[in-house]
Amino acid sequence: MHVVLRFRATALLAAAALLLAGCATGPGLAKTHSERRTVPAGAEATTSTDPSVKSSAPVNRPADPAFAAERLRLVDPCAVIGRDVLETVGAPSRYSSSSYTRCSNYMKDKSGKTLNITLDLGYTLLSSEVQKATKQLAGLKSAEQKLNSSACFISVITQENPPQAVRVQIGTGSDGAEPCEPGRKVAEGAIRKLKGNPQRYSPPKGSPVEVDPCTVVEKADLANPLGASPRSQAFGLHTCTWSGQRAQAQLEFKTLRIPADNKFNDKQTEVDLGGGVKGYAVLKEGPFPTCDVTVVRTKDSNNNGEVAQFSAAGVKDKEFDRCQVAAAIAKATLPKLPKA
Repeated sequence: MHVVLRFRATALLAAAALLLAGCATGPGLAKTHSERRTVPAGAEATTSTDPSVKSSAPVNRPADPAFAAERLRLVDPCAVIGRDVLETVGAPSRYSSSSYTRCSNYMKDKSGKTLNITLDLGYTLLSSEVQKATKQLAGLKSAEQKLNSSACFISVITQENPPQAVRVQIGTGSDGAEPCEPGRKVAEGAIRKLKGNPQRYSPPKGSPVEVDPCTVVEKADLANPLGASPRSQAFGLHTCTWSGQRAQAQLEFKTLRIPADNKFNDKQTEVDLGGGVKGYAVLKEGPFPTCDVTVVRTKDSNNNGEVAQFSAAGVKDKEFDRCQVAAAIAKATLPKLPKA
């Protein structure tokens, strides 16, 4: 049982629903421009989300240096689908962003009909999805999935092992036109922007946006309850999950509106993580009980911020203190994160 796969089972349906609804605005990180950076391959491999399908592609080697994870973590996704890109398919409206790597625009096409567009950078694919990427778009392998006559998902493969893509989701609603054609145009424009000099975040002090979550947690800190050799899996650019012995741990960096009193959940309990740092733990019951410990890393004057969320989970009959484990991982990992 794997948390990443559990999350992914509902991701496609959730994404389709989001195409027809607005999404929350992220923390509003400042933007800047920078030259492209070449990131060397050779970091420790993360395991495919589809272990039955083996990839022969080199590990952590993007199709172009422009798509390296270390570069994409800082790219502003809304700039990648700027007005010049969206105007090729219609009349852009207001941009909204619900994460570091996602941007949406709920706009109209050239006929004035619904055209909802969402872009994801560093989108995690299954290896089997890469095998089905038989089309070509902007010189890269691509795949299309049409859920119905009003929703299309375009995945442009930017790295094969582990598999990642630039993902464009198009929703046209009941009154709209065929969704895949505008999706291709937007995806082509996005790839062109990424290969150039895309606008980047200028993160505040203490921001974890540039950190690879899979590299900051020591395996020794995961041994209880995962065992000596947990299996790691990156999900997107800011989440990593470790699996073993019917239990899992996860670290996610994300943008969030920070409540004035840090009250993220009515059932949360405060956890002392040392050095004056507080975490906020919430245990979620169910067939796969999970405890999340949220730690605030940055917050601006509008209460927009960034958090590190440490999670521990396991099948219901595996007995261990999930909140204690999540807090212990947080306590061991926080000193390695950027200081505020």
